[in-house]
Amino acid sequence: MRVGCGLRVRRIDGNEYLYFWHYEREGGRSERREDYVGPVREAKSRQEAARKLLAFHRRVQQDLGARIARLERTT
Repeated sequence: MRVGCGLRVRRIDGNEYLYFWHYEREGGRSERREDYVGPVREAKSRQEAARKLLAFHRRVQQDLGARIARLERTT
């Protein structure tokens, strides 16, 4: 299992902007999404990016825990 999220820096007109990318299920398919976070140079943007990464990883951890619990009940 791989965690499908990360950060990306886009350079637009000489400025760098931070985006949080992740995969979402939609209509039975997995689609990559990018959420704008803010300018790379701003500490607030970097903090928000870290918050988004942590929230995504916690959600994955909870989902994995639920899957493990279901498997343990069936064995």
